[in-house]
Amino acid sequence: MHEHAADLKTLALELGLSQSTVSRALRAHPGIPESTRRRVVAAAEAAGYRPNARARSLATGRTETIGLSFPLERLQLPETNFVDVLAGISTAVTSRNYNLLLSPFEGDEAAVLRKLASSKAIDGVIITRPLVADPRIALLNELRLPFVLHGRSEIELPYSFVDTDNDNAFERLTNLLLDYGHRRIVVINGLAQFRYVAARAASFRRAFAARGLTPPPDAIEFVSMTEATGYETAMRRLKDAERPTAFLCGSVFQARGVYRAIAENGLSVGGDVSVICHDDGVRGCGAADLTPPLTATATSIRGAGEELALILIEMIEGRATQPVRKILPFELILRDSVGLAGPHGRRSGKAADPEGPNRALP
Repeated sequence: MHEHAADLKTLALELGLSQSTVSRALRAHPGIPESTRRRVVAAAEAAGYRPNARARSLATGRTETIGLSFPLERLQLPETNFVDVLAGISTAVTSRNYNLLLSPFEGDEAAVLRKLASSKAIDGVIITRPLVADPRIALLNELRLPFVLHGRSEIELPYSFVDTDNDNAFERLTNLLLDYGHRRIVVINGLAQFRYVAARAASFRRAFAARGLTPPPDAIEFVSMTEATGYETAMRRLKDAERPTAFLCGSVFQARGVYRAIAENGLSVGGDVSVICHDDGVRGCGAADLTPPLTATATSIRGAGEELALILIEMIEGRATQPVRKILPFELILRDSVGLAGPHGRRSGKAADPEGPNRALP
């Protein structure tokens, strides 16, 4: 260990590398070979080198800080995928030696975004929960603040995004239920103002239309993504004159509530009523952990968080000159919660699927 912490110039001389190479290696720049990065990091740790953030900022014209704008209520909800998104963003930010500035808001998000842009405290921002027609896209383009959207909007303006394949995921889930003979399907969706919710609703109807079918006009329920709303909706709909044979849920939280409602009505999941959902891979609430295990399309919300941060950093550092649009794939895993429509559905469903439950479908 050196008696005094080294500076960048000294460290570069000791390693026989240029200062810019050492600097980029310490920031995990993708253009630096992994072997070089490891050698530089080891030498920096041994020498007690700590990058001078102020000097680096003056040299690059960047703060090396990104912002995350989000409604404060997302931290206050008992059931949310926000922590998993945040964990993914934090992982990517740390790997690239950037900082993360959290900007919660109540009410006027536009004012928060204007303040972030004028303060010069960040190089770019991640925004979440896009509306069908989201005004923040035009605002951020006007402010010339680099940004990435978690999800998509129907706005015809240039913007970068990372999204789950909501259109195809819900169509695939609906088609699976239709294949099992279900027609009285209730969709417990999210709140209608969000674009991903509208996309899921449209894809549900599209799956019916492709077979020359029309779902009941009240088939889709637009509610928040909680266990309570899943429970309340299922309790109400199970009293319909023609009881639903299946529920398609937008989240595992909702599905957990549906399971409880089915049990309280003396019915069985997968036997009397099928349940299917989309699973974001949220910690502590997985589709496979329910009893019986829940059939679901699955993707990683934490992985989406990492992609959001990495894309934004690429934009900030000038390596992404055009909008980056990434749609994350999903996996459909068939488990015990789905059976054929009608009595003893689970037993019939297993007979129709000789490979058995808990398997990924192509």
